Amino acid sequence: MGTLSIDVCIAGSGPAGTIAARQLAQAGLSVMLIDRPAHKTHKFGETLPSAAIRLLNKLGLSSLTEQLQTASHSNVTHSERVGGNMTFWGSNILSTTDYIHDPYGFGLRINRKNFDELLRNEALLSGARFYPSDVVGLEKHNDIWKIRLEDGKTIHSKWIVDATGRSAKLIKLLGLERYRGVPLVALYRTCTPQKNAKLNRTIISASQNGWVYTGKINDHQWVIGYHTTPKTATQFHHDNKQWDHLISKNVGLYDLLGNLEFGKDIFSHDVRSSWLEQPIGNGWVACGDALLAFDPIAGQGLFNALYTGMKAAEAILAAEHNENNHRNYTTEINKIINTYENRRYLLYKQEQRWTENPFWQAHQTVAKTT
Repeated sequence: MGTLSIDVCIAGSGPAGTIAARQLAQAGLSVMLIDRPAHKTHKFGETLPSAAIRLLNKLGLSSLTEQLQTASHSNVTHSERVGGNMTFWGSNILSTTDYIHDPYGFGLRINRKNFDELLRNEALLSGARFYPSDVVGLEKHNDIWKIRLEDGKTIHSKWIVDATGRSAKLIKLLGLERYRGVPLVALYRTCTPQKNAKLNRTIISASQNGWVYTGKINDHQWVIGYHTTPKTATQFHHDNKQWDHLISKNVGLYDLLGNLEFGKDIFSHDVRSSWLEQPIGNGWVACGDALLAFDPIAGQGLFNALYTGMKAAEAILAAEHNENNHRNYTTEINKIINTYENRRYLLYKQEQRWTENPFWQAHQTVAKTT
């Protein structure tokens, strides 16, 4: 590739980066996506909320959302509609939310790898280019970024976009400050319920030292995620009996699903809240989890990625037309942060059964927001 000069270099080809790339390429800018998707952390099936489907359709990607519902992938004939949420939160009494009452309709249980590939293809069809590498160095001279890649190649770009997810690789290279919330680790593994294995609902249940997420991946497997402290997560990594104990002591979850047959592998992720104090600067902008990473209890990670990717592109285009959109982007992001943090706090505060437990005490506090 040699040295290449472009308008925008985007690090990260997940939903945030690819939406930003597509929007910028469609506007006529030269765009390069830099990433190594094969090195991404393992992702189980996720729910694409109805609001995200509506946003994709608004961006002219209705053919993609239709494909998600009809195309064959991962031994599943289609992305199943998620009927709603079932929660045991604040008591052992089941509370249900039906997506049929959602003004935007049903969500979809998607194969995340497939979804990311579809979005990446849309960006490439719009004129963006893709290069499989990682950014290892940044320098700026005369308003042009010199971007050094791990394979020795160099890119010159007017703009850089950090869409590298929670790793926030460019933000770290820039030396920018990030707020990091209370430590929270998610342990994910596959499982098969003893009963109600065909139930197509997302199930969330609070427990003494954290909370549990369960949902169907496909006709053969479910996923369970346990969100807890780093110390408890370490115990669950090394003692399989801890998982059986978690389910048997969780009355609501056990009554609904019975015993779980667990898969062998356990995947661990740092899922604490984090956000940038400054989301945009001279020649750079962040979006997706690199900008604002949600606690999974919010259930808005994918929508946030798509939305902030779109808004990051709008900020760059405004600057290209000599409009200073830094303040607008910052105001928009601060509004999202405040709304999210208030919602996160209220959700955790609803659980009053273990108020003396360190996990619940830590998460029932309000973070300092902008």
